[in-house]
Amino acid sequence: MLIPAAPEPEPETWHGGSELAAVDGERESGLDPAYAYVARLAAIDAQAAQDSLAPATREAYRRAWEVFEQWTAHNALIALPASASTVRAFVAHLRDRAVPASLPTIHQHLSAIWARHAELGAPSARQDGQLRLRLQGYARQDQERLVRQMSALMVRDVQRIVTVMDDELNRARRDLGEERDLRKAELLARRDKAVILVGLATALRRSELARIEVADLSEEVEGLVITPRWTKRDQAGTERHPRAVPRGSARATCPVIALQGWLALAGITQGPVFRPVTRWGTVGAKAFTPQVIRTIVQQRAEAAGLPGTWGAHSLRAGFATQSAKNGVARHVIMADGDWRSAAVDRYLRRGALWDGAASSSLGL
Repeated sequence: MLIPAAPEPEPETWHGGSELAAVDGERESGLDPAYAYVARLAAIDAQAAQDSLAPATREAYRRAWEVFEQWTAHNALIALPASASTVRAFVAHLRDRAVPASLPTIHQHLSAIWARHAELGAPSARQDGQLRLRLQGYARQDQERLVRQMSALMVRDVQRIVTVMDDELNRARRDLGEERDLRKAELLARRDKAVILVGLATALRRSELARIEVADLSEEVEGLVITPRWTKRDQAGTERHPRAVPRGSARATCPVIALQGWLALAGITQGPVFRPVTRWGTVGAKAFTPQVIRTIVQQRAEAAGLPGTWGAHSLRAGFATQSAKNGVARHVIMADGDWRSAAVDRYLRRGALWDGAASSSLGL
């Protein structure tokens, strides 16, 4: 009786964690052509998985996952796969702080948890109905906080800020004896003015504004066009939504003049547009972090004596509020500011608050 020969093993199943690596050539690798082909496909698949998230997002997810993993370990819970009750308890933990975590922060942590489960092919509680109900409850709790949102930076506010900045710079030119100190003061004034004016004119988010590069700028008769290579909604850079920066009606508040003046003084001809200024009066080679924009807006608004709560979002809020006050249509504001939800309506209502107010006719 003949014993049938054992069938030849099939090539290894293709998966992201394959130990096979991509090779330059099938013959040089020493592998069977079938194995080399599968290895090449696995490498392509692994690279696509790596590129599915922007580096900054991947890093944020990594940190958020570490927080979740440490919390589950501390409470003797299983992180992977995480049950629906574990995830709900973790969200409650994020809310159980002196300053409860906001809904965007919670969603970022949840996105990190879902991404980790998806990466490893583990089942997740993403579709848990009870979790969705909890999130709705937290959203209702945050309604009061949303009413007290960041103050909108209007045109009159920017004019006041620019006037104060110019006065401070003139005093520095008069009082500062060290050339290094004077150059630092001039660089900071030019940079901060450009950040505020361009940020207000484009309604770019702080993360998008901080990432602008010289190659993203193009000058036209009407002004500048900024085409960000990365946006919050298009991290792959496939849409390339351009933003128009029209020339201002006044030279002091013209965003085009402000941006060109900063680039000329800083000697920036390529790479990041907005960079840190050192205490020695030199300009850094890398872009500053988005948090710097919050500091710039806050410090400049407070120095100008403006009442309110100021931050980077004040620029986007000011863009929408001022546009609504000037009668710009809702769909135009949403398109130009890259809003895709009803969140912009809060600014539109604020912009029209004083238009036709009945109380103004009372004669008080």
